[in-house]
Amino acid sequence: MKVITIASLKGGVGKTTLSIFLSLALAKTKKRILALDLDHNNNLTDFFLRNEPVETIQEKNIARILKGSLGISQGIFQTNFGVDIIPSVPELSQVAFELVFDTAVPLRLDSGLRALPYDYVLIDTPPAISFELSCGIHVANTILCPVGYSRWNIQGYSILESKVKKKKKKKSFIGIPSAVTDKRVDTLREGGLKLTKSFIHKSESIATASDSGKALKEGSTGDLEFQALAKEVIKL
Repeated sequence: MKVITIASLKGGVGKTTLSIFLSLALAKTKKRILALDLDHNNNLTDFFLRNEPVETIQEKNIARILKGSLGISQGIFQTNFGVDIIPSVPELSQVAFELVFDTAVPLRLDSGLRALPYDYVLIDTPPAISFELSCGIHVANTILCPVGYSRWNIQGYSILESKVKKKKKKKSFIGIPSAVTDKRVDTLREGGLKLTKSFIHKSESIATASDSGKALKEGSTGDLEFQALAKEVIKL
């Protein structure tokens, strides 16, 4: 199993969009994929479980798993997208506040995930230094950081990279140019950041698909870009 955490300290760079469509692209390679929502804004959850009753999600979610009141396998939902998901709820922020000094929580999450029968776990995290982000980094083999073209994006990348390097276990950290133009990608590469060869163009169709809870059109530019990214991620 490889655990991939999608993380950024800057909002609006396509972190959840990347989590969604990279999960779907990896599922197309016949891999077993689990998406884990560690963001209390739960946009990843809303995409995959849009038609699931709120009451059901309140009973089975990552907040309850972290608290220890629900087994990790009990919090998994199957979806029509070929990707399973452990959802999040707004209460996660309060639960994280209560657990912030419990150092056993990330360890339990790690061991729980590693016991599951998936090839890849993709984790969406909140755009801030937080307990949830720390858990996501702790359990990850690879951290992917979406990077847009702005000085604040680049500063956030550097802060996050520094945080990852402080971890005792070696982890791969790499940026993904996201929602950018060809010209901006070239400029980012000239800045010396460690970036994937693949990148995601700024696209109205990707934003629309994400907002409407639909997969990208097969063979569309966005679909092909995420397929290329998935192939590169598999080789990391």
